[in-house]
Amino acid sequence: MSKLPPIPSWIPGSDLLHPTFRYTTPAIPSTVDELHKLFEPKTSLYAFVAMTAFNPVFWNFVARNEYRNKTITKVVRSPLVGCYLLAITIFSISAFRDHLFLGAVKDQPSLAILGHPAIKAAAIALFASGQTFVITSMWALGVTGTYLGDYFGILMSHRVTSFPFNVLSDPMYVGSFLTHLGTALWFQSPAGIVLAAWVWIVYAIALKFEGPFTDKIYSAKNKKTDGDSSSPVPTPTSASFPATPSRRSGRLAAKASAPNSDADSDSGSASAAPIKATPRKTARKSVARGEVATPRRVTRSRSQGLASGVSGEE
Repeated sequence: MSKLPPIPSWIPGSDLLHPTFRYTTPAIPSTVDELHKLFEPKTSLYAFVAMTAFNPVFWNFVARNEYRNKTITKVVRSPLVGCYLLAITIFSISAFRDHLFLGAVKDQPSLAILGHPAIKAAAIALFASGQTFVITSMWALGVTGTYLGDYFGILMSHRVTSFPFNVLSDPMYVGSFLTHLGTALWFQSPAGIVLAAWVWIVYAIALKFEGPFTDKIYSAKNKKTDGDSSSPVPTPTSASFPATPSRRSGRLAAKASAPNSDADSDSGSASAAPIKATPRKTARKSVARGEVATPRRVTRSRSQGLASGVSGEE
């Protein structure tokens, strides 16, 4: 049976299947000098340390600025598009960090005792479990849930309680740490183990800021929802609708504004001053001596009939 050809070096992950080891100390270091030889000050080591610290600072700064100022949303005119752009950016810088980690581990010396089969098996188990936590977390949360969609206003309707969130509170960060630790053990790198611990420290600090701020976002959402549900619903008799005037009050208002005389009808202004009533002149009961009586004016009234005649008595 012929041996399978090796995987080309340009394929990502090929170094994991064909690791190389460089020993600078005995299997078990016994002196301080031998321990120092396990850590070499190289650029790849410092680059990974800096990149690991930079990533959480970057995405937390960008996400909080987006939550307060909507900078990305204003540029792309869509919170969903903005979230996907940030997701691509975070994924890219995380992949670059992993590339730096692999380079740093390969540049550092290996320790022979870490080549024990049991440790190799533990390395495989840690790497597999770490990737399982990361992939299943992304599947459960989706793109917007994984890559800070809540800072863009894309909130989840309910808390995810399925695997792996029923096992760990922060499975993505734990999974990333386990992946780095498994890789370090696979390459038998003591420096890689220290770098994996650095990943855990950085993530633990990041969670101190991310957790409370995320709780604040959903707390504000719940308060707004409770406020909307407690507001009264307008009814036909509420103040939001104008009251219907009664017909009687309308007739009274029309009657009060009606003109009191023919002279008033010629006036076009409804706000003219009311005309005072002229007192009725009483009929003279007696006629002065020597005064000739005049005929009485013929009048028609609702209260009395037609009257005519001459009042000629003195």
